Amino acid sequence: MKIKNIFKDPINKLLLLIFIFLLIIGLLLYISEFGKNPDINSLFDAFWWLIVTIATVGYGDIVPKTIIGKIIGIIIIMLGVTLFSLISGSIASLLVEWRIKERKGLGKVKFKNHIVILGWNNHLEKTLEAMNKFINLEDYHIVLVNQADEEDYENFRSRFADLNIKFIHGDFTKENVLKRANISQAKHIIILSDTYGGKSLEECDERTLISILLIRTLNDTAKIYAEVVKEEKAKYVLRAGADDIILGSEFNSILLSSALLSPAYHMLLREIASLENMRVKLISIPKTFIGKKFKDFFDYIKKEEHALAIGLVSMKKEFTINDFLSSDSSIDNFIRQKFEEAEEDFFDEEKKNDYDLKLNPEDTYIISENDTYAFIIK
Repeated sequence: MKIKNIFKDPINKLLLLIFIFLLIIGLLLYISEFGKNPDINSLFDAFWWLIVTIATVGYGDIVPKTIIGKIIGIIIIMLGVTLFSLISGSIASLLVEWRIKERKGLGKVKFKNHIVILGWNNHLEKTLEAMNKFINLEDYHIVLVNQADEEDYENFRSRFADLNIKFIHGDFTKENVLKRANISQAKHIIILSDTYGGKSLEECDERTLISILLIRTLNDTAKIYAEVVKEEKAKYVLRAGADDIILGSEFNSILLSSALLSPAYHMLLREIASLENMRVKLISIPKTFIGKKFKDFFDYIKKEEHALAIGLVSMKKEFTINDFLSSDSSIDNFIRQKFEEAEEDFFDEEKKNDYDLKLNPEDTYIISENDTYAFIIK
């Protein structure tokens, strides 16, 4: 911010005038008292007397001796209460103004390595709940960028009072709004299909594309995960710079269609996908099972964990979260998200890596050194 812009504010102008006035008074007192008053031997002594007199009408430790000094003292005593009220009132006004701007999302952030969530729809709350299950969001700064009104934001924030959430109000397809979110220093960016305020689904993907292109001009290292409404737009979103995409409501569509097939099937999928009771777990395969049959491992898990082993993960090297969200099957996509329960920091990985998921292997399948993790249902 330029200096001239700072002093466009009347309060800042007033504070500047008060500062200049006090500076002149302090200099006059020093000039008139120096050499004649043993209590004032430096500019600091003069300004000490000035501040104490304004705030408390003096301690009596320093007293003007000269006529000019006493006249200055009379002026300061008479104006002291007014000046002190002006200064404290101006500071209070600035704090209130800052607080109002923060609540309305008109401020800006200075976080680094934070998580930015662009857009607002009915998935936002579930997205945060899921993220908080996979990683401890209390360790992260989260910045929401959308056009929600103050009341909606405050209601939302009250439900996540334990998280470090900051709100930036504005259109995330605008560069100045992204800069207020300090997007250039963000580590992870999630783009939701923004339907707030009656925006149509038709324009969601276009806004997502525009925002990704803008983000990549400001930050070419952050991981971007985008929700896409239309499947045919997915390839363009990836080309624009997204690291991965998820088709909007693809898992909901599976649930709805399964309900038509059988209510029991629908109930099963909901139970597995429940955030309140995570049933799918990712565990490391004990090295003692390398070279043994999958049935041996299956029996061990059933006996020791009271769970069912449903699949193995064979990896060539460490994997990343980017791999979890791409899948031809929504169910596989959901299961792959459970990788984040492993004791690894997948968010810190910067390269995509190869892995293979073996669901329900044959009983005779021999577990190899590459089979490092297993999915179980408890």
